[in-house]
Amino acid sequence: MGKRGRDKKENLSGVNRREMLKIMGAGAIYVLLPNVKSGRSFTKVSPSGSEGLIFVVGDGMPLGVIKAMHQVRTRLYGEKKTALYSKMKEGSTVLGYMSTESLSSIVTDSAPASVAWATGSKTLNRMMAILPDRRPLKTIMELAKEQGYACGLVTTARITHATPAAWVTHQPERDNEEAIALDYLKFRPEILLGGGSRVFDPSQRKDGVDLFKAFSEGGYDVIKERDKLLSSEILSSSKPLLGVFSSSHMSYYLDRLNQPDLGKKQPSLPEMTQMALEKLSRNPKGFILQVEAGRIDHANHSNDAWAAILDTHELDLTLAVIDEYLKVNPKTLVIVTSDHGNSGWGLNGTGPEYNNSTEALKKYQPIKASFEMIKKELKKETSKKEIQDVFEHYTTFKITNEEASMIQAAMQPDYKPFHGDYVVQPDAVMGMILAHSLYAKKSDGTREAVIRRGNVGFTSTNHTGEDQILLSYGYRADQLGLNRHVDNTYLFHAMCKFFGLKHQNPTMSEEEAKPFIKTASSEEWRRHMELHIA
Repeated sequence: MGKRGRDKKENLSGVNRREMLKIMGAGAIYVLLPNVKSGRSFTKVSPSGSEGLIFVVGDGMPLGVIKAMHQVRTRLYGEKKTALYSKMKEGSTVLGYMSTESLSSIVTDSAPASVAWATGSKTLNRMMAILPDRRPLKTIMELAKEQGYACGLVTTARITHATPAAWVTHQPERDNEEAIALDYLKFRPEILLGGGSRVFDPSQRKDGVDLFKAFSEGGYDVIKERDKLLSSEILSSSKPLLGVFSSSHMSYYLDRLNQPDLGKKQPSLPEMTQMALEKLSRNPKGFILQVEAGRIDHANHSNDAWAAILDTHELDLTLAVIDEYLKVNPKTLVIVTSDHGNSGWGLNGTGPEYNNSTEALKKYQPIKASFEMIKKELKKETSKKEIQDVFEHYTTFKITNEEASMIQAAMQPDYKPFHGDYVVQPDAVMGMILAHSLYAKKSDGTREAVIRRGNVGFTSTNHTGEDQILLSYGYRADQLGLNRHVDNTYLFHAMCKFFGLKHQNPTMSEEEAKPFIKTASSEEWRRHMELHIA
């Protein structure tokens, strides 16, 4: 089985994992915030006087995972509140709801969802800021940059991934991330922070171009380590900043908390956001910043409930950092939303009268690795006994021979999912096993749990079509018409109104787009999904 990091050095603060879970309450969680770790505070930042817009995306973040995160932090960790729920309860917050469908279907891909925000126009799944007939669409960042506003993109996914890239690039295929990286070089955003070094590395690019060198020669500070991001040298520099901290997506927050090497190398989303705000706020005209918690989506695709909850937790910590920024720079608008639902995320009632529901949610708490991390130790030839040992080590749950066989079968290349829409495997099987409960009838007619694990259920490993929550607060939030149900395209017009911009992009109807819709083969779709979340 290997070492698997069993030396118990499982978090950044040097305490063991059990102690870490005890201290993750309101007081101690504060030590994880970036302004404490880096010794900096927004109170030392001079008010810029300029207008700023922070657009926060919980990618694939349905209401279910938001609620679960809130319950975990308030019930399990003993915190009094969460940033998301605090904002929803404040009378000054504008609370709305948003539809998400694309020109392809009632269920959108991240690319056209982000294009809708960026341009006010709908397009096909996988397309960036172009219409199906290839007409380019002017994005909010392009319009803002032309007027002298600074632009920043921060994400825990690859920086060339769909949600950030759709605000800059006009590629017909979101998977062409090497071309997207070149488009960033042409556009020259002031801040680019996230994962995806393989798209910039000449040894991994198909064309052999050294984009790290190209950005550096183009006047950028180029960094690849967390310590460098938090350094006074980068803080004081007037250069634009490219920070890429992992080969592909950044690791899940769960894994960064439990694996010291990951946490030391990769910054948190709050840390990246703070640096971005400190640098962007220096622009006298103002700025626009997109912040994406990109891996909530990937965890949900994997039916990995605990990883999804903790990445949503990291988003919540980021909102707390943004709140500190607003105290110093009140002329800042914040919009918080999600591009689509994912996987039918459900916090299920369990047990007679649902009385075991709270206890079932607590069952996820001891898990110390994402499915992504667990799968690194599982191969198609791994024995059932080894699967049981690995699964128990990372989750604390003993699983049966039958359950180990299910995981083993799901790792085989010819595996047919138990449901056609559970295409991400063996993740979906592991998610189902972690949500398994079994009740036996007692002599008095009541039932007791023979097996009682978690209670988060998933309907698929795919995006879903439900409307998404929309929060806006801060400067002029009540003047933008976001206090109602809107289409995702309306957010472009709201942002234009905030900046005083006037632009109308061309549009196409669903009927006009139909001839351009192409359906991928099952194999190509599987490859796309692997590229998307891995």
